[in-house]
This record gives sequence, C-alpha cells and structure tokens, in this order.
Amino acid sequence: MSTWHTFTLGLLLSCTAATAAASGVGSLKGAISGTDAGSLLSSNAGNVAGIVQFCIKNKYLGDSAAGAVKDRLLGKLSLGGNAETAPEPEDDEGYANGLKGLLSTRDGKSLDLSDRSDKLKEKLTEKACGVVLDQAKGMLGG
Repeated sequence: MSTWHTFTLGLLLSCTAATAAASGVGSLKGAISGTDAGSLLSSNAGNVAGIVQFCIKNKYLGDSAAGAVKDRLLGKLSLGGNAETAPEPEDDEGYANGLKGLLSTRDGKSLDLSDRSDKLKEKLTEKACGVVLDQAKGMLGG
C-alpha cells in the first residue's frame, strides 16, 4: 500500500471514530450551543441555589451578583436566613446535590457538572452555570 493510501485510510478511520464519538455527545453539544439549553434547567429551586453556589465556588460565576441571587433564592425558600426555625440549606437534598455539582434536570436526569475531564464537559459546565443563574433570576421575578 502506498504512503498516500495509508494516509487516506488513516484519515478516514479517524473521521469515522470522531463521528461515532460525537454522536454519543450530541445532546451535550446541543446544550452547549444553546439549541437545547432547556435540558440544563433544574427541576427545583433548592438545586438551582446549590448549582449557583457550586458555580461561584468554581469561578464560573462572579461572587457578588450571583451570590446575591443565590441568597435571595434561599431566603425565598426559607432555607438558612435569620429565622431560628429555618432549616439549613444543606438539609435540602436538592441544594446539597447542587453544591456537589449535581444538576437535577427537569426531565428527571442528573448531570454531574463536577466532571470537567475534557473540553466538552468544561464548556457544558460553563453553559449550565449561565443557564441556571438565569433560571434563578427568573424564579425571583427578574
């Protein structure tokens, strides 16, 4: 086999492998590109607040503005705050999971944002942080 044929065959095999791998992450790419951003919405407000805190801690969101949104959302949920009878936020399962980077999606799935082992997952986490922060703002009426 000539060098040219070997090169062409290698290139074809590489493209085929890349296409197969990409089909397994098609939904992730859709979420990242914005065509399926709804798949990044959380199923509950406690999880939203926890994800926002996770994103602040991991420097995907700025602390001041995002922190204020998170605090207002926790107050609305009567988690933490100053009331002696208010449960701690960590007692809320959705919030606790969010702190770990576990996004509970509206379709009943869980997405682990703490796994940023490759560039695609890193982009997904970045996108999810923005989408969930917008969701938190919406829950607060703006």
